[in-house]
Amino acid sequence: MASFPWHRFSLKWRLTLANFMVPMLTMTLAIAFAIHIIDGFIFRQAQNKIINDLNSAREIYDSSCKCLQEQIHCAAGSYLLTQALLADNKPALLRELQALRRRENLSLLTLTDAEGRVLLRAANPGVGGDQPRLPLIAETLLGNPAAGSEVLSDVELSLENPNLGHLFQIKLISTPKARQESRSHLAGGLMMLAGWPVYDGFGNLIGALYGGRLLNRENQLVDRIKEVIFSNTSFSGQDIGTVTIFQEDVRIATNVLDSSGKRAIGTRVSEEVYHKVMIQGQKWADRAFVVNDWYISAYEPICNARNQVVGILYVGMKEKPFLAFRNRVILILVGILTAGAALTFLTVFIFARFFSRRLDSLQQQLSQVAGGQLKSRLELPGNDELSQLAAGFNEMIAVLKQRDASIEQLQRGLENKVAQRTQELETRNHELIEMKQHLLEMMSDKKAINFRLEESLHNLQQAQQQLVRSGKLAALGSLVAGVAHEINNPVNIIAGNLEILEMDPDVQGRYRTEIELISGQAARIKKIIGNMLGFARVRNNHLKELRADELIRDLLIPLRNELNQRGISVTTQPQTEAPFFSDEEGLTQIITNLLCNSMQAIPETGGRIGISSRVDRGKIEITISDNGCGMTPEQVENMFNPFYSTKSEGTGLGLSIGYELLRSLGGDIEVDSSPGQGTTIILVLPANPLFPFDRK
Repeated sequence: MASFPWHRFSLKWRLTLANFMVPMLTMTLAIAFAIHIIDGFIFRQAQNKIINDLNSAREIYDSSCKCLQEQIHCAAGSYLLTQALLADNKPALLRELQALRRRENLSLLTLTDAEGRVLLRAANPGVGGDQPRLPLIAETLLGNPAAGSEVLSDVELSLENPNLGHLFQIKLISTPKARQESRSHLAGGLMMLAGWPVYDGFGNLIGALYGGRLLNRENQLVDRIKEVIFSNTSFSGQDIGTVTIFQEDVRIATNVLDSSGKRAIGTRVSEEVYHKVMIQGQKWADRAFVVNDWYISAYEPICNARNQVVGILYVGMKEKPFLAFRNRVILILVGILTAGAALTFLTVFIFARFFSRRLDSLQQQLSQVAGGQLKSRLELPGNDELSQLAAGFNEMIAVLKQRDASIEQLQRGLENKVAQRTQELETRNHELIEMKQHLLEMMSDKKAINFRLEESLHNLQQAQQQLVRSGKLAALGSLVAGVAHEINNPVNIIAGNLEILEMDPDVQGRYRTEIELISGQAARIKKIIGNMLGFARVRNNHLKELRADELIRDLLIPLRNELNQRGISVTTQPQTEAPFFSDEEGLTQIITNLLCNSMQAIPETGGRIGISSRVDRGKIEITISDNGCGMTPEQVENMFNPFYSTKSEGTGLGLSIGYELLRSLGGDIEVDSSPGQGTTIILVLPANPLFPFDRK
């Protein structure tokens, strides 16, 4: 790029142009910035206004919907309508509905029964008995008045009013910037609907009344909104404000005019606005190309009762009035710039001519200094600013000489310090590497020591728990010996009296089942006491051949009444009929204790208990699960310890005795429980235990 040929101009003209261009450039940029600010301000003000206008249009649209709802409300509360409906007087109903429809200028007015079946259509009285699938009707039949916008299909509109075809059948018109569309006509029509429940004199719901206005070609509404918002303001003989209602992206009611001066019904919104409003359901406000001109526009979605976007409400103002105002402001600013440029040029030229003579003398002195060394000095007679400039230049030369010498000395000292510091850093870096290696070795040794300590601590904790359990069990043995003696006497008395009752034929005949049940339970108590006395030693002569399904079925019999009273359902899933050898009484005691705990942990209603059994690698597994309150990890860890209980009336012996009984049979217990998630307990028993006693 070629540079400006300054050398062709004299010093006077150079000063003139240089001093003229800077303020002129500043003024030009300032005016350009002012124009940009004004342009943005005007556009923002217009955009804010159009957004406020859109909010006002929405208020008018919603108020029209509410007005429609009030009209339906008045109609639904009509005494004549209610009496005719109760008397099933269809001629009177038809007269009343048609009069209401004409008076309120409704596109449709339909009455349904309490089940939603159409009783009578004011605009199509010959068709009825169907159930329109409109969310508004379902909400109204629940006793809730409803109103909103909804798109009805061609079939639904023809069913409601066969005379609406010329209104909702709109031909699509090709529109610049609109999305591609294969349809030639718009399907269906956008309705403003409202429904109100109909009650009899006693407040009973006897039906629903709904009505609506078709918004397709309903230009009165958009013209009213335009008149309220823009007050018919015009520019160059044309209205600047427009309002449009869209069904999907098609104009169905508008005061936007096409090139022929007709309402642009059937034209479509731009693709950008369609995706923002119809697809994303958001407001859109910006410049937009509307039919054949640019507008400051605002759009917002129209949603139905299911919150689906079915249309668009648009408010816009032509851009031309704002552009004309902006152009007038620009012309004024350009005029100011031109006058300022002329005045600036004249002023600068006069002062440049005055100083050019002094500058010529200064130029000669500077040429001499420029051709020599720093020892040269500028000599300029006088006491004005140029003379002071020359004196300052001479002082600057002296300072520069002194500074050059200082810089050279500092540079040599800095180089020495850099070399020394580099050596120190290298030594320190080597020491840090050695320390890092030493620390890594220490950390590795510490990890190994920690692992061995954790393993030893775990072993100690297990041994401590076993010692605590053994101590509690030793104390339990002494306690049980005394308790068993006290319990045996009442049990023997019960058994003796039962034998006397069994001798009485009448009692035996009437209460045989109950006597046998009580006798069996008394015998079971005696056996349990015997088990308590001998739970710490290995049992002899008590193993017998068992089957899991039979064992589960038998032990559930005495618990059935309590389970039914608590509303607990029991599901049994025995998956094996293979026999196994075990202590029937001890195993029954263990499972019964676990079932009782499950029943106590289950809520009052909705309780479930599951019992299943299976054979796995030579072992019998009996699983008991419930949907009770569950246990914490601490409770699971201590549940088999003697005297540990979470119940105020519990002794903490049942589970510990059962656990020892199971261990004496060569089995084990697995527990899986979490608070609020229920509990699952698995009893693991050997199928063929090796014990030094006889099997029965």
